[in-house]
Amino acid sequence: MGRIVRNLIVIAVGAFASVLTAAALFLLGLGGDSLLDMMAWTFVPVGAIAAGFIAATGYYVAARALRVRPGIVLLAGVFAIAAGTHLYIRHMDEGVLMATNRAALAQPKNFARFATNSLWTTRLPDFSLGIGKSSSSGGADSGSDAPASEGPHIDSQGDSQVDGMASSVGTMLSKADMGTQLGAGGGGKISQIGSNIDSTGKGLGNKATQWFDEALAILGFALGGIVMYAMLRTLPYCEACGEFLAQKGEQTRYFLTERALRSCVDDFHERIKQHQLAESILAHFGMGSGEKSHLSEYASTIDIKECKSCHTHRMQFSARSKKGHNWKSIKVFGHTAESLDPIDIVRV
Repeated sequence: MGRIVRNLIVIAVGAFASVLTAAALFLLGLGGDSLLDMMAWTFVPVGAIAAGFIAATGYYVAARALRVRPGIVLLAGVFAIAAGTHLYIRHMDEGVLMATNRAALAQPKNFARFATNSLWTTRLPDFSLGIGKSSSSGGADSGSDAPASEGPHIDSQGDSQVDGMASSVGTMLSKADMGTQLGAGGGGKISQIGSNIDSTGKGLGNKATQWFDEALAILGFALGGIVMYAMLRTLPYCEACGEFLAQKGEQTRYFLTERALRSCVDDFHERIKQHQLAESILAHFGMGSGEKSHLSEYASTIDIKECKSCHTHRMQFSARSKKGHNWKSIKVFGHTAESLDPIDIVRV
């Protein structure tokens, strides 16, 4: 199975987890305030953020099960799924408002049918500003308020010269009449234009506020997926195959003094220089103690991981010192090596 196909499967599992999480939280909020619409400090959609983190477990489980290190396509999928899930939630909100028997929706079987139908009937929202109708009606009104004037009629009694004079006089009177109409109705026209501009501004303002709220909710839901994506990208992986490495074994030894630890580190590094990976593991097993005690002040660990596709083995050596109740890594002693030959820890 290729990396692209596995990434698409991870996205599909994340989409399923997102829809399932949204439906479950929506059901829990039917009896009162919606858990998905909870806000903090006015603009922080804590409900959507919490839902996003729950849904993001789908990405993590699928990626680890398929051992695929997610690419940038997953990040794009996270935003698309967050937007789609938000539309799905809003569609269920509208369905509940139109329901004649809301109490019956609280039953799992009824709600499952309702949620499934809502999923299949969810559509993209209307992105219009809601001001087209007022503008068109305004245009129609303006046309009806100023009908074309034909001017007064003059009887010429068949004389061609009179016809010409009548036509000229009619045109002049028509223009004069139109000027009068425009002069009389100018104030009304300006008032109507101002009203249209005002309604347009209000429509834009309302839509901007609505879009801002929608964007916050989508970003809140996507936050969980973004954090999960970043965390998955930090896990050790095979650069050749783009797969997560599988844990093969770990070996830890404990020391009472820094000198004992340094002796172990020097011996390990010397063997690594000679490409004696298996010998370094065996030598490490014979140093210090395998049991941690209250006197233990230092520790060293060999961690071995394997790529299941190309079977490359990665061995990582690390050292730590005890600081109170915690252990602090000594980075200068760390070392990483890879081997095409199988290696494993010493098992007793």
